[in-house]
Amino acid sequence: MLTSLLLSAALSQDAHLPPLISWHGDSEVLMQSDGPLQTDFERSGGVDSPNYENTMAYLAQLVKANSAQFHTVTIGKSDAGRDIRMLIATEHGLSSAEQLVADNKPTLLIQAGIHSGEIDGKDAGFMLLRDIAKGHRPDILKSVNLLFIPILNVDGHERRSAFNRINQRGPNIMGFRTNGQNLNLNRDYTKLDTPGIRAIAHVVNTYQPDLYIDVHVTDGADYQYDITYGYNPSFASSTPKVTQALDKWVAPVIDAKLQKQGHIPGPLVFVMDKMEFSKGLAGWVAGPRYSNGWGELRHLPTILVENHSLKPYKQRVLGTYVLLDGAIEALATHGEQIDKAVADSINTSYKELVVARDYASEPDSISFKGIAYEHYTSAVTGSREVRYLGEAQEYESLPIYWQKEVKTKVAIPKAFYIPRQYAETLTVLSLQGVKLEAVSEPLTLALRQAQITSYEFAKAPFEGRFRVTPELEYTQVNVRLDNNWVKVDTDQKLGLLATHILHPDAPDSLLQWGFFHTLFQRTEYVENYALAPYAAQLLASDEEIRVKFEQKLKDPSFAQDAEARRAWLYQQSPYYDQQYLNYPVLMQYENE
Repeated sequence: MLTSLLLSAALSQDAHLPPLISWHGDSEVLMQSDGPLQTDFERSGGVDSPNYENTMAYLAQLVKANSAQFHTVTIGKSDAGRDIRMLIATEHGLSSAEQLVADNKPTLLIQAGIHSGEIDGKDAGFMLLRDIAKGHRPDILKSVNLLFIPILNVDGHERRSAFNRINQRGPNIMGFRTNGQNLNLNRDYTKLDTPGIRAIAHVVNTYQPDLYIDVHVTDGADYQYDITYGYNPSFASSTPKVTQALDKWVAPVIDAKLQKQGHIPGPLVFVMDKMEFSKGLAGWVAGPRYSNGWGELRHLPTILVENHSLKPYKQRVLGTYVLLDGAIEALATHGEQIDKAVADSINTSYKELVVARDYASEPDSISFKGIAYEHYTSAVTGSREVRYLGEAQEYESLPIYWQKEVKTKVAIPKAFYIPRQYAETLTVLSLQGVKLEAVSEPLTLALRQAQITSYEFAKAPFEGRFRVTPELEYTQVNVRLDNNWVKVDTDQKLGLLATHILHPDAPDSLLQWGFFHTLFQRTEYVENYALAPYAAQLLASDEEIRVKFEQKLKDPSFAQDAEARRAWLYQQSPYYDQQYLNYPVLMQYENE
């Protein structure tokens, strides 16, 4: 019975999805109808994507067909032991990171399959590389070097099913969003828990790409755009010079090429209310747990592609090919201007960093190519639902609520100092490429320390960790530093990223991700028979503490709570654990 139900569902995979607007575009000529390097995608008529074994086999075929220009390397291994492979494509067969960095051509890093159900980039990249291998596109490697990762989340890729993404049209069989340990790689860019993102950090640090493209497929509402992409807007970017370069030198080239080939490029936005599209759009700003937010803090031009899940797989893959081709053209034509913007961004002096944002209360407006919809009452859910009608609807002025409101902004310290025993934190920073400096000579500095005054742990794990939200107060402490401390100077290329990782107020700091949970436990206690006489002596001998205690007693709830009184008195004593709820990463500021 179950088999017949699955077969029935498979035969009508799209029946539950909104009707389509028919599409034909000039990009369809990119499909190869036969030949030894025809991809599985093309062989199936644009509805299938190969499994891991066949993907690796095709990768080997490409290298065999063009061994003078193509090389593959293993950039990491998954939790299950699968190789994460990357193809290097250069005009003269450069094969090492050192050679690419020394080369005068710009380098484009294309990443597919971070969410393995969203695998459009793999099949598009294979077609593009095939065209290079067969000599159809000699122009590409004359101008740029390519790094192509066909599947980043290789374990999730092999959790293959026809039923992994109910909102998405194709491929027929697709991988799963998360990896083998059910972790979302596109939430891991600061904490580096997964082999996949550790591999990406290594690739970016060693090969130093000039442009990074991360290919996804979106969820959400229906609209006319088939290829949407974006990056944090310049008004909300921590590195606006890089964003402005993308706006000026890259996006117009991509858009023009997509439009010429019959695709409709659109902005990377979401819907405020999925039940009522007309209420407006949400203009999201990515933090550094995401690829594009992480790239921003690295001064690395990064584009997040979100193809429209309701468009047919063939259309999405062809659109991705055209987008990649447009990015290559932009990099080839405007590489020098992009490099200058990046250099200017790196050399800018940053004093503050916005680490958390909220949606604006008042919207901007945007013209938008939507799809007509209606509401109906579902007999199944017993509720009002949305039904998209497959008809174009143009919005001349649709509200869009950008995350313009600054929720949390921090002053960037001159340096952070980290005790060596927090080895996991030091490892993450090292893998990120942040420069660490050992304290070689003993010295005493006035530093700022965060004290956790209250906190709330998440009620359920998120990405395998129990996140914590602290309330903080800051005090100045004089600390004797020696070789048991490590310094992170923020006057470095990755100073912004280091600040977000280490500053305790940042939502993607390692503190809030749960790297310092031992701070929240006490391991030494006091007996009342010792505390009562000691506290009496303390109050008699220390006038400052006595005055504070008398002020506290004016609060009836405190005065009548013996446990609260004991706890407060113990905290004033030198016996109290001085590390309890004190964030151990210290910050150095100018003029302190």
